[in-house]
Amino acid sequence: MPLTNETRQSRATLESMSDEALIALYRAGENNAIELLVQRYKKLVRNRIRVNFFIGADKDDLIQEGMIGLFKAICDYNPEREASFKSFATLCVTRQISTAFKAVSRQK
Repeated sequence: MPLTNETRQSRATLESMSDEALIALYRAGENNAIELLVQRYKKLVRNRIRVNFFIGADKDDLIQEGMIGLFKAICDYNPEREASFKSFATLCVTRQISTAFKAVSRQK
């Protein structure tokens, strides 16, 4: 489905917003905001997996765990705290992946 000029303009406006502003929009019901945040932080999730990857782990499962951590970060982020969203997201993604590693290690 081709994008209309209005859709392109709306997308460009969202892309120029800060992470914190996108989170506020998502919490107000704008679902396009979370899609953009996921696109922005997909590379971070992949990098966290590359740093922590171990033999025997399923890469797709770890990406999924990292995305769960990112979603938790989006839902739990408090802009009144002194951490940036990027720092908070990195911490949440890393912890989620670490928890997944521990769960897999216990099963082996």
